[in-house]
Amino acid sequence: MTIKALALSLLATTGLGLAVTTSAASEFNLTYSTTYSPTHPYGRADEQWIARIHEQTEGRVTITPFWGGALINSREGIDELNAGVADMSYIAPIYASSGYDLNRLTPQFFYGYDDALEVLRVYMALWDEYPQFSAELEGAQVLGYNVGTPMHLMLREKPLTQVSDLQGLRIRSAVDFIGALTAAGAEGVTMPMTDTYPSLQRGVLDGVIAPYEALRSLSFAEVINYYSELPHSRGAYPSRAMNANAWSSLPEDIQQVFLDNVQWLTETTYNLSQESEDLGREYGEEQGVEFNAVDEAVITEYSAAFEPAARQTAEQLDASGLPGTEIFEKVRAEHAN
Repeated sequence: MTIKALALSLLATTGLGLAVTTSAASEFNLTYSTTYSPTHPYGRADEQWIARIHEQTEGRVTITPFWGGALINSREGIDELNAGVADMSYIAPIYASSGYDLNRLTPQFFYGYDDALEVLRVYMALWDEYPQFSAELEGAQVLGYNVGTPMHLMLREKPLTQVSDLQGLRIRSAVDFIGALTAAGAEGVTMPMTDTYPSLQRGVLDGVIAPYEALRSLSFAEVINYYSELPHSRGAYPSRAMNANAWSSLPEDIQQVFLDNVQWLTETTYNLSQESEDLGREYGEEQGVEFNAVDEAVITEYSAAFEPAARQTAEQLDASGLPGTEIFEKVRAEHAN
């Protein structure tokens, strides 16, 4: 029995799989795995995409989704996808602990970008220009892309208006942002988001770097008072893919339907994510959170602290035979324009 068949058998036995309505007339029955729920913006986009593929193939393709990590539960998902655990999966090479070097490391180069769609535009141009990005996925066919909306600075005691306001603060942060915080005199703290609320509540933390939607989804609006719009870009990445064997088993006309929907899935995922961002900001306003724009000169000063680490990453990629510095220079040139 194959890995995929064994996993599906176990899921059927335990009732963990949640399938869309299937049709006995379907020629191609494909599985799709995601760590997200169907109520999350990414899951909502997936549901619409699954229905759209079924309709546009006139019922020839039926996709059975497995939500919440029921089939593939690693955050990056690529290794299990390529091993055949599912035909298709949500993937996030940006979160892999190793490997997928261009996909995982080049998002560091987008520091200072405050427009997610601009990040996506630049990233897609790089993806088209450098085949090394797709080669790292070992034959998996990309079906959609994600771009993270920028995260900003949530603070308990006062808003940020200049870089020196960070001096002495303890800020919950992703690893990529700790260097810039340290340069500004703050302490970057890594901890699970689930531990961040009580730490803010007790004053163990002075702030957190997070997106608007976290004001509502993680209730941060209850424990912070200020939201300073100091952008921390999250980059873009391939987010849905089909393994090589499943892809090669499909006729060209079916493959073309999937390819024709890459842009649609990418845009729909972004639009639904942006809806959550808007709802998060509205909730913050209702809770009395004060929002402030940060002066462009302050953003430039803060962002400069990201450059040394980003250049070092580019050089590491160069040493591995990848065009790290070349890509770095193009990303920064686009930001300067």
